[in-house]
Amino acid sequence: MQLGITIPLQKHLKTKKPEYGLPEDLFFCWEVHNILYYGKSTLVAVNANNRFFVCQWDMQLNDWKEWPLRMETAIERGLESQGYSRLQIDHYFNLAGTSIITKTHGRKPVAGLNKAIDHLNRLSSEETVTDLYLIEHCRKVNQGNYSPTGYDRIGRPVDFLKEDMRRIGIH
Repeated sequence: MQLGITIPLQKHLKTKKPEYGLPEDLFFCWEVHNILYYGKSTLVAVNANNRFFVCQWDMQLNDWKEWPLRMETAIERGLESQGYSRLQIDHYFNLAGTSIITKTHGRKPVAGLNKAIDHLNRLSSEETVTDLYLIEHCRKVNQGNYSPTGYDRIGRPVDFLKEDMRRIGIH
């Protein structure tokens, strides 16, 4: 699995510029960024192929030291929130392979990340923050209509996620 980190995240992590990843099915690639949300450091990501959005809220210093693991947890929680079983999630991660840090995967996936963040920031301040993985927040962002990289039509990331899962043999 490729975790394409934005330039601001590279600076936040004080890491050197990563290499481009080898060509891969974009369904196994995620664009990853950091933002402040409700005053807390938040790790956010979208799937490069379908714009499915996940986040990990209230990242502490120790969390940033192992942020790829936190990102994997956010992806797991996102898949769980869509009704996927532990077996199906494990199958996705087995197909995706070991996480490697890369550059982002192009302008359109990064634009999808920015639009997801905009949608997140427009959510009502009445949304309750009770979990490090903001299930309801992510659910609302994933209900929006977008034109993701992997599809030639506008639709909801949750629907594109289902199509991608079926395409790789996970039903």
